[in-house]
Amino acid sequence: MLRIEDLHKRLGGRTVVDGIDLACEPGTICVITGDNGTGKSTLLRMIAGVLEPDRGLIEIMGASLARASLAARQRLGYVPEAANPPGHMTGEELFALVQALKQAPPLGPERRTALGLDDIAAERIARLSLGQRRRVCLGAALIGDPAVLVLDEPTNGLDRAGVTTLTALLEEQRDAGAIIIVATHDRDFAAALAGQHFHMQAGRLAHGADVPQRTS
Repeated sequence: MLRIEDLHKRLGGRTVVDGIDLACEPGTICVITGDNGTGKSTLLRMIAGVLEPDRGLIEIMGASLARASLAARQRLGYVPEAANPPGHMTGEELFALVQALKQAPPLGPERRTALGLDDIAAERIARLSLGQRRRVCLGAALIGDPAVLVLDEPTNGLDRAGVTTLTALLEEQRDAGAIIIVATHDRDFAAALAGQHFHMQAGRLAHGADVPQRTS
């Protein structure tokens, strides 16, 4: 499971994350909404290991992000809001780098096709649109079949078909046992995701109404 206890972070002289506790079981989507500046991206960056908390615990499948960093990070996939990997790289080069770091097999052909990567992965990332960069970043995040997938504003730059593909992909990952953490301003997208819903305000999380898992 993903376990977060008493997480704190100050940035620019103010408290951005203020004592957050969160527990997510495998096979769960946790959706976090909230206004700009409430701490959503900071929280996700700490869960992804990009930013170190001032205080608190983050464990991924029993591995501490602070004490067992490599083991924890190998089980993570992360797409930041900016979706801005080095522009001089191609998508294929980014995938190869992530594979090497995670010691993982390549992304499967079905997943590449579903994400629309076949026609863009050979291009320099700097030449891609925001939506295309986000697809490349999603592909990189899914390498190694991560136990925890962290997505910050994942619908930014995606057209309607892309959002539909993303929603189906997240449901597939959830059904396979992954924990998915999503921060979003997109109300329609948030409403389409069945799982635990939270609202973030002034660095703290409040429970929203849990959305029942959909049945096919």
